Amino acid sequence: MYQKYLEPITEEFTTGDYYREVFNARREFFDKAGLVHEDDAEFEQRMCIFMDWYLFERDLPGVDLPPIKYFFRKNKDRFNNEELNIYRDFCSTIHTVFRLKRMTWNKKGMVVTDLFSNKSHTVTDSEMNQGFARGDIFEARIVPFKGSFEFSKGFCFHPVDMKDFICGEIKKVRFQDKSRQTKLILQLASMKLKHLRFQHIDIKHIYTLNSKF
Repeated sequence: MYQKYLEPITEEFTTGDYYREVFNARREFFDKAGLVHEDDAEFEQRMCIFMDWYLFERDLPGVDLPPIKYFFRKNKDRFNNEELNIYRDFCSTIHTVFRLKRMTWNKKGMVVTDLFSNKSHTVTDSEMNQGFARGDIFEARIVPFKGSFEFSKGFCFHPVDMKDFICGEIKKVRFQDKSRQTKLILQLASMKLKHLRFQHIDIKHIYTLNSKF
């Protein structure tokens, strides 16, 4: 599992001088993706998504690199060959909205399609297979690790009947820069949270960029 290699990065960039930065990043993230409370069903998932966003995507002030890339730049000269490959791969995770295409033939992984790039990836993660169904649409991050892909811990599943809306909005920003794509991913996450809280409201009034809720 890749997690043990991520632990020193998490430790360095969430404590000490960076403690305040995590606080600022958390406020920034939940302003965009919707504020979750500890008793929300998706609280743990959202916290995992936030931490990954902070470590892999959000540029540190004065550095203009996210923590993972800054860590790699500072330490690459002392890595052994295995570590060099692992941490270099960490700099190229894929955070997007996926559609589950199918399970692998041996049922130990799944083939998912990135709805932004239309590229398919095979994720080797047998522990994640339960609870997934073909056609599922979900936000997730896949992490390259030792020649294969693994899912990170955070997921945000979207209602399948909103597929046309989601794909339509993705199509509008498909060729824009990554920051615009990430903005849409966070907007969709906010819509999902509102849907959970206002289930008496027609979902089409929530999954819209002009929502009044």
